[in-house]
Amino acid sequence: MSHLGDIVQTMPLVHAIRAAWPGAEIGWAIQPEFAPLVEPFAKIFPFDRRGGARAWPRLRSEMRAWRPDMTLDAQGNWKSAVCTRLSGAPRRHGFERRAWQEPFAARVAGLVHAPPPESSGRHLVALCRSIAAFITGDAALAERIDPLLSEAEIARGRGILESVREGAARTSWTVLHPGVAGDPRTWPAESFEALGRRLLERGERVLYLTGPGEAETGRALGAAVPGAAHLVGQRGLRDLCAILHAVAKGDGQIFVSDSGPAHVAASVGLPVRLLAGPEDPERTGPWPLVTSSETPHRLVPAGGLTAWTARPIGAVTVEDALSVADR
Repeated sequence: MSHLGDIVQTMPLVHAIRAAWPGAEIGWAIQPEFAPLVEPFAKIFPFDRRGGARAWPRLRSEMRAWRPDMTLDAQGNWKSAVCTRLSGAPRRHGFERRAWQEPFAARVAGLVHAPPPESSGRHLVALCRSIAAFITGDAALAERIDPLLSEAEIARGRGILESVREGAARTSWTVLHPGVAGDPRTWPAESFEALGRRLLERGERVLYLTGPGEAETGRALGAAVPGAAHLVGQRGLRDLCAILHAVAKGDGQIFVSDSGPAHVAASVGLPVRLLAGPEDPERTGPWPLVTSSETPHRLVPAGGLTAWTARPIGAVTVEDALSVADR
């Protein structure tokens, strides 16, 4: 409901439901700013958390008018528990009680809990897959995590990427995605600037990609690193998926902190170079886990370390990032 990354990581449930019950209608209680990501395959029940207490009666009314047969809680907190209860669905399921952020809230939802995942159990994707296996009886149906891009969307993403002109020798892209200023997960803008310059010196094809929340940073980087390509203030979550899908198909990579765009990139198969900050990537990082031997993603921990430690993201140096830049 509340975060882009959480929505992306819930996609295995969507794939499992579509595979198990092709005729099923899917609804999604979601904040309005994230609704475009799931609109092509789900009925939207907007929940504006800024609306205060008035948002709840509207959400309850709309969900009950739809009359769901089953509600799945893929968040494990108070807000999702209340939403699950208000849906009025006769069947309500969620992941194991021990994995809830706020365990007492599970009682409010009145859930039948899925068994714990066999492995990587702390990560939201693993937890969502455990629900999918529980309700469908087939864990294999929840293997996919992609956002169901259409051929038209894929072509649009490819076109947007092809419209960016610069003269690097490489055909593949290295995308740099600065985060929102003030977020403790955000790598400093000056570090992104220095990384871009170093990558250009090595002959890399560099693209700075920023959304509306990072537009000011994007404009500053555009002036500071004119040798790179820039997509500043890019709008549209489906377009973001499509652009990153095009980068992935061109054997690219992305440097990004633990944020929504990192999960979007991973969901479309783009190798993530995760700039590690205070949050544990085994709980909140992209999927497959950056610690897995089979993952295309790589962790960028601070100080040349080989494993994550809870340190401020500013401790990650440009040299740390360059150490994982070679594909």
